[in-house]
Amino acid sequence: MKVDYTKIKLDKLQKKIIRKTILENPYIPIVPYSRQLYAIVDRSKRKLIGGSAYSGKSILGAVLALQHFMVPNYRCLILRSTYDNVIATGGIVDYIDEWIKEFDNIEHNQSKRCFINHDNNAKIYYSYMLLEKDKEKFKSRAYHKIIVDEASEFARVNLQFLNRSLRPTQGLSHFPLSLYYISNPADAEGSSYLNEKFVKGPYPFYEMNFWHNPYIDRADYLETLKELSKADYQFQMGNWDYEVREGDVFDYDLIESHTISKNEYQEMLTEQEILQQVITWDVAATESKNADFTAWSLSTVFKGKIAAIHNQDSTQKRPGKLESKMMTIMDRYWEYDNWIEQQPAAAGKLLKSYWQNEFNEYHPTFIKVPKSKLLRASRTVRGINKGKILFVKGKWLKKFIKQAMKFPTEKVVVDDESTHDDRVDSVSLLHEGLYPQTHRTILRKRKGS
Repeated sequence: MKVDYTKIKLDKLQKKIIRKTILENPYIPIVPYSRQLYAIVDRSKRKLIGGSAYSGKSILGAVLALQHFMVPNYRCLILRSTYDNVIATGGIVDYIDEWIKEFDNIEHNQSKRCFINHDNNAKIYYSYMLLEKDKEKFKSRAYHKIIVDEASEFARVNLQFLNRSLRPTQGLSHFPLSLYYISNPADAEGSSYLNEKFVKGPYPFYEMNFWHNPYIDRADYLETLKELSKADYQFQMGNWDYEVREGDVFDYDLIESHTISKNEYQEMLTEQEILQQVITWDVAATESKNADFTAWSLSTVFKGKIAAIHNQDSTQKRPGKLESKMMTIMDRYWEYDNWIEQQPAAAGKLLKSYWQNEFNEYHPTFIKVPKSKLLRASRTVRGINKGKILFVKGKWLKKFIKQAMKFPTEKVVVDDESTHDDRVDSVSLLHEGLYPQTHRTILRKRKGS
């Protein structure tokens, strides 16, 4: 249920909590803005904090984690879907790490994935929960506060399971328990759960958008919005009712405006510095007629990390024949580096080990990608908008555009490659390899308590 901010009136106890746990907290160097403070002192056990990007959700997550770091035996858990995400620049853990550096009594034990206050044994843990089986790691653990960052990316069963780990501990039995889901909407399973239970359900939903955040340059962010696809725009703006439709990601005119002729490409080869030549592989071992294709894109990367994709192809082959076909391509373009997708979690590690062994002599590079293909494609659209990805005219480009205009397709049709997404994934893999995603929100330091 969306919170009506006009009806919120803080009582004396809530004001005292803000003063004691936030404003006078030595570990928190900023002053949260009003909507953040309202969410912090809300007495509900479970709540959703969501809305648009750049609303300060990661900063709020760091504040929430450190809010009771002065309480003896306090236990907090910060979660994201993957370990790489939980420690990423601009995330909750990154902010905490920066804020506590000046304190000799605080240890960041990276092997235990924990911040430890040695004065009072308070601990802030961080971890990940991607697969359903990952929840077993927390089966017998207890936390006073759980903060689930980008909760839309989680499986429904895992979001529900976390309630079991929200319980008192022996050293601190009367502490108020709280579970915070922090997230934008997304094309993911967890998003529907949050929509059902919070946005439209009985639990409080604190909506925060970039125009509420006094610590960012709104004009700069509005300029950023122009680079987004329709789907990405809706999610980044915090539209929980939006459902992705075919054609909402790639725009024909955008691709056309960033397409160059073969002559222009030849001029770039002779006049500009070449940093690298790359084949990006989206690999699929085919076992049925309507299974995915293996697609590969050939690109030249110029100074400034501007990539020109000059050819693309695909195949449907069973294991064994597929590896042979890929080696033929790698031999033909022996001067090109080979980038292969590395998916998250254990399955991704197993595939990486297999492909590394198969193509050992070609020294492949494995590019880590997010689970969501929509997220990858949306990032690629931003890169195209910025002129970082160019397309060279050719027969291959028509096939790519046909597939891109249907992305994300809901129904795969036999013998119709345009209903697949492998060519799109091959292009988005190139962008992920060139531009790993990191960001940081602008902070305003607190002057005093």
